[in-house]
Amino acid sequence: MRPIFTSAACLLLLAGCVSSINLRNAEGHAQAGYAAQNRGDWEGAARQFAQAVINADLGNGEPQGKATVNYEYGRAMAVLCKYEDAEKYLLRAKEFNEKSGISPFLPVYELGSLNVFQKKYSAATPYFVELIPLMEREGLRSRAPLGVADAYEKYAISLEAVGRSAEAVEQRKQARAIREANPNGKPVGGGTPYGTRCKNS
Repeated sequence: MRPIFTSAACLLLLAGCVSSINLRNAEGHAQAGYAAQNRGDWEGAARQFAQAVINADLGNGEPQGKATVNYEYGRAMAVLCKYEDAEKYLLRAKEFNEKSGISPFLPVYELGSLNVFQKKYSAATPYFVELIPLMEREGLRSRAPLGVADAYEKYAISLEAVGRSAEAVEQRKQARAIREANPNGKPVGGGTPYGTRCKNS
């Protein structure tokens, strides 16, 4: 299952060093991770993306490629209820995006959404403060309107939970306006199914 917002298909892990065994391994593990995601096998996806992260680091991969595999590993950890690990790798993805000059809206969106899921509203709010301008600069209101509306709605939930009700009303107005302007809009993917593959251990 792909997230509401999607990243470029090319990982760019091999740029500048196509002969590196580590980078070829990273690419292979990443593709296997996506295949596992599509089967709903999040444990398998986590194993594959973990290896992709390790190999990308060992092979000194490009920051954009490292951002992609850290992002996907973070998402997989969130599905498996490994929330601290999820945050760690999503933050790594954000850092690598910034190093590569790519907007970090994907990991920032997940960080905000994951904290809302955990009801950590004080932690979620700063991520949405950062996210909203990133999305608008990327033109996502026209490219992925329902994803943007979802972000505004989650921002409103966080604001309301921390006692900033007036601001929450304004964010909900934004979400409603986007949905009304896009009555035939369809979500891109189903989002990350946080906490649905928990293990007792």
